[in-house]
Amino acid sequence: MSITGLGQIVNRRLLLGLCGERVPRRCIACATAAQDTPRAALVVIGDEILAGSVVDTNTPWLAKLLHSRGMDLIRVTYIHDSRSEVREAVLDSRARVGRNGFVFTSGGIGPTHDDVTYEAVAEAMGVSLQLHQPTVERMKLSYAARGMELNEARLRMATLPTPSEVLFTEGLWVPLVNVGGVYVLPGIPRLFQAMIRAHQERFTGVAFQSAALFTHVGESDLAQPLSAVAVKHPNVAIGSYPNTSADVSPSYKVKLAFSSRDNAALVAAVADVRASLGDIFLDQKSQIQ
Repeated sequence: MSITGLGQIVNRRLLLGLCGERVPRRCIACATAAQDTPRAALVVIGDEILAGSVVDTNTPWLAKLLHSRGMDLIRVTYIHDSRSEVREAVLDSRARVGRNGFVFTSGGIGPTHDDVTYEAVAEAMGVSLQLHQPTVERMKLSYAARGMELNEARLRMATLPTPSEVLFTEGLWVPLVNVGGVYVLPGIPRLFQAMIRAHQERFTGVAFQSAALFTHVGESDLAQPLSAVAVKHPNVAIGSYPNTSADVSPSYKVKLAFSSRDNAALVAAVADVRASLGDIFLDQKSQIQ
């Protein structure tokens, strides 16, 4: 079955929690039913991003925020201002994160002809587009304060996928629209980040624990025993990071970073690395957080 066909079958169900409420936020029953922590995906939309004329800063910001809240950002997709590409990217991302996951879109909700995100998301999720009067009222106040006309082009920004959950952020008229776990946001970093930060409590998983070991031994000498420990501890992410500073006498050559939601597994993995590699670590710099 095509991704589009899958979307048409599940889109209405995505607007309902397992509890049966028509509220897209996760309920206790929905969270209990999920076997793993919520995952997230980001769809970044804009020809200017792909042309390199605008630098995407939303992706690293979102990745860091979600990680700090115990969530996995599993995929980032960059696409043109294309209605069909946005639709397919949203459906693909929605399928990848699962029923209790989140998809964020960045960009493509302005007043011009190439701002097609609302239309594409509505099509992907099988809902209609309707003028949202509470958004219109907030726009009127904002534009009047700046002596600007609320014309037909600007009203496109208040024509939202319906039904959906519409969230507002203090000090902004721009709505955060949630259609079955797909959160539609502007690409402007100031707005994108303020809107997610204001509603970040709903984007919560199981917190990560982390640890680090430092050594003057090179990566190639660490690779084989480190790989063996990684196989033994599949629930612990182990990374090796060379010190790239220009210091003539760096304080360490390689940092080993450990991350897991299971603190006991984390401690066991660190202990196994120490046992496998011997007395090579700079204890004064080693840490478990």
